[in-house]
Amino acid sequence: MVRLVGFSLIGLSCSGLGLWYAWNLRQRLHHLHAMNRMIELLISLLQYGKSTLPECCCQLAGQVEEPYRGAFVRVYRELTEGRGNSFTEVYGRIMGEALRELPLKEQDRLLFLQCVLEQGAGDGEARVRLIRRQQELLKERIDRLETDSREKSRMAVGLGTLGGILIIIILL
Repeated sequence: MVRLVGFSLIGLSCSGLGLWYAWNLRQRLHHLHAMNRMIELLISLLQYGKSTLPECCCQLAGQVEEPYRGAFVRVYRELTEGRGNSFTEVYGRIMGEALRELPLKEQDRLLFLQCVLEQGAGDGEARVRLIRRQQELLKERIDRLETDSREKSRMAVGLGTLGGILIIIILL
């Protein structure tokens, strides 16, 4: 009886590990899509609204989900308090902290941060062009991940389950 319970727990935990990996892939894709939407909003605010970057953060905070909402609010508050820090410094620090908690790869985080931080010293149109270029890179990453995620998810669940069965057979 005890062995049966132990084998069941091994099988369930290995299957659960595969399911966890598949869930992380879906969450990563969800956050990449959210980042793409935020960049679209940012571009429209910069291009059509002629807003400054701190104003964009305030407006974006009202239109996005957590943890992005809280990060945008913190960036806006810190910049309006006038502590003397630059936008690049404040945004990079606060948004970097928020992104660290998400199931993203480091390249995903850097790509999103660079959309805003690498603006150059150009006018509004040049800034929008640079942001669009980074957005294209993000879209390519999303497309690649979407094509691979279904296969990887099924494979992860299958391998987790088969790994559990293998461990049970070895222990028998």
